[in-house]
Amino acid sequence: MSVFWQSVLAVFAAVGFYTLLHTVYEAVASRVLRMHGTAELMLYGDGADAASEQLIRIALRMRRQYLPGMTITFVEIGNGKEPNAARHLAARQDIMYLE
Repeated sequence: MSVFWQSVLAVFAAVGFYTLLHTVYEAVASRVLRMHGTAELMLYGDGADAASEQLIRIALRMRRQYLPGMTITFVEIGNGKEPNAARHLAARQDIMYLE
């Protein structure tokens, strides 16, 4: 086998080994973070706006998938008098709602 093909094979072997190590590290780090990590997420928005409800749903999905210990706080910057989907969603999903 020529030197060129040996070099190509060595590069592929190195990339494969790095990928294996990186995958193992990600699995271990994410498991440790899920078990022992905590975080707090503060969302600011108008509770009557559909975008705020979407933000809360995305935050809930992130909490469920990555950080079960994460606390979510929604801070109302609107008037809070209109029909408020964010308030109802926060009450059902263990989210702190501040007006």
